[in-house]
Amino acid sequence: MEFFQCPCPEKGEVILDGKDQGLNKDAAGNLLTKLCNRGLHYISLQCPDGKKCQLRLVEIKDTDPISPLEVPFQCES
Repeated sequence: MEFFQCPCPEKGEVILDGKDQGLNKDAAGNLLTKLCNRGLHYISLQCPDGKKCQLRLVEIKDTDPISPLEVPFQCES
């Protein structure tokens, strides 16, 4: 298994390969770590106002729970 996080100033729903993976942050605002298989994945973030952050194609490999890959997003204003 591989691990990644989606930092963004906003809290939003992480979308991995078209499937909802839950929120990027917990109730206290801490980043949540998501799991996936090794390889290329399409990742986006569903912003609170219904907008989606830019879809990104990311290769996720050689990660662990202590050092997840960060896939940062910035919601459009």
